[in-house]
Amino acid sequence: MRNLNERKAALDGNDGHCPGSQDVEVRPNLLKRLSLALRIAERTIQFLGADGFDGSDLPEGNFAAEKPLAETAMLLYVARRHKSDPELQRPFDKLLQDLIPHARSRQMRWDVLRYPSVCLQLATPHILLGALGHKDSDFDDLLVQSEMACASRGHEVVPYRELEIIWLRSLWRNENPGHELEQTALKTALGNPIDLLDGTRDDAYAHTHAAMYYTDFGNWQRPLPRLTEEFLGESAAVLARALIVEDYDLAAEALMAWPLTSSAWDPTAAFGFRVLASLEDRVGFLPAGRSASKQLLQLAGHDKTKYALATSYHTAYVMGMLCALSLKPDMASPFEIAGPQCSMTLIEFMHGLIPRTGAQWEQVFQSLSPNEQAALGPFLFDVAIIQNSRKGDAAQLEKLLQIGIQNGMTNSTLCVQTAEFLSRVGCLVAQDANRSR
Repeated sequence: MRNLNERKAALDGNDGHCPGSQDVEVRPNLLKRLSLALRIAERTIQFLGADGFDGSDLPEGNFAAEKPLAETAMLLYVARRHKSDPELQRPFDKLLQDLIPHARSRQMRWDVLRYPSVCLQLATPHILLGALGHKDSDFDDLLVQSEMACASRGHEVVPYRELEIIWLRSLWRNENPGHELEQTALKTALGNPIDLLDGTRDDAYAHTHAAMYYTDFGNWQRPLPRLTEEFLGESAAVLARALIVEDYDLAAEALMAWPLTSSAWDPTAAFGFRVLASLEDRVGFLPAGRSASKQLLQLAGHDKTKYALATSYHTAYVMGMLCALSLKPDMASPFEIAGPQCSMTLIEFMHGLIPRTGAQWEQVFQSLSPNEQAALGPFLFDVAIIQNSRKGDAAQLEKLLQIGIQNGMTNSTLCVQTAEFLSRVGCLVAQDANRSR
């Protein structure tokens, strides 16, 4: 993993890379994608900002208006660094003005005073609007009363949600979160690996969101509780799994880890961005996945628009935030896939171990040049491990680890967890053998 100085040297042409047309084109491309997210947000507020979405009879479920309102405020908060750019100025200002009356409606005020144990979370749009320079003292007065209520600490939350509350409180009070934030981070995925083989989607969600809140979406530069390279290796595994199952919301969130930690994009991250960008270009926005398409075909008019937004707006927002973070100084060009080269024999072998499902990443990988494919050995290795773990194929996992050891690719949490799993399997097999005697 290259640090920022090495990254700067590369952009200055001292690392075998000469900035050319690609670097010049990166910023307009990212701005275009961010502008798309802001325009989708404008429609989201129009259709979902008052009442949310009633999808109780659908797999996607239903949600109150507070959810899209909070996420719209986060999108604006992350995009604010670039709001003066001609590409963004009009959609940014329009979305901001559209959000304010919904974020501070009577219903939102009522919810904040009625539910003191989650008042800061409910006030997320208000707090972020204040951080954007649009304060409201009346709303603040209600929030102060709820935050001081004896029940205000009465809702227990998992550690990464603790980080979220500390982050919101620090923005609202304009205070440095300090030691409390760092101590809480130790209990999250920032300080402890998640289960990369058989963990839940909630585990992966905790991994991605802890970094967002701990860094104030990249504004706070503070060391992680453990090595950044270790955390990013786990982000790469989360990304690989998300691309396998076509969970593009989670894939985009996993990719945020690199700009959030001001780390240079490695080949896996650059490839992940290429996959998402190609899908966004093909569909017109970044979809959440395949599941919503059948239901969408059965609807028309207003209902169709509302359903399309309800099932896809969040993923479009995350893509927009990812692009906004990538516009940070020295964080550009997630398009270049370059890194240490594996032999094409090894690449073809590992690729052959992975079953084809028609996922977007498979199509993009096939379109890459041999040099780009050769830089993606670690990605293919992660995919092969995850796929074989999902099948429960311990024998193939053991073979993969041997291949990884021979090619210097086992220095990752995913490989450690795979070796530990195989050790536990060995223990179970030995116990079964003893019982059968």
